[in-house]
Amino acid sequence: MNFYQSCVLLSVLAFLVLVVFAIRTLIQIMHTAEAVEYLALSTADKVDKTQSTFALIDNVSSFLDSGIFKAAKTGVEIINHFRKRK
Repeated sequence: MNFYQSCVLLSVLAFLVLVVFAIRTLIQIMHTAEAVEYLALSTADKVDKTQSTFALIDNVSSFLDSGIFKAAKTGVEIINHFRKRK
């Protein structure tokens, strides 16, 4: 076997090794994508479950900012003021 045949054989072997590693990498990327998809679906379910909690927090926040709460707070302050005077 001469020098050129050895180089061709070595090149073919290196290419085959490259192809094997490329296939293994693509399989690993496929598994990673499946895992990411599973995590995204799981997270979406959990976000849907907590949606009602965020709605409740928003409602409480709106109530605290509303005039009804401010009027009730003022009424309690007036009652406390008159109680302290006695």
